[in-house]
Amino acid sequence: MGENTRIYNKFEYWSVADCSCSYCLHYSKKGGCKLLECCCADIRQEAMRRELALHKEAAPCPV
Repeated sequence: MGENTRIYNKFEYWSVADCSCSYCLHYSKKGGCKLLECCCADIRQEAMRRELALHKEAAPCPV
């Protein structure tokens, strides 16, 4: 890649909204999730940690 190459839509990381159960292949509206353990629980936890860290940085300091 040269200096004039641009990369569009660079993937950052999953958000909490992206990890919703409604997007899962194993989830149904009638029966809920068919798995005993969530297949993307680790990704969801990482997304929650990242979003919580972003909100803590943006919060004003208590004085």
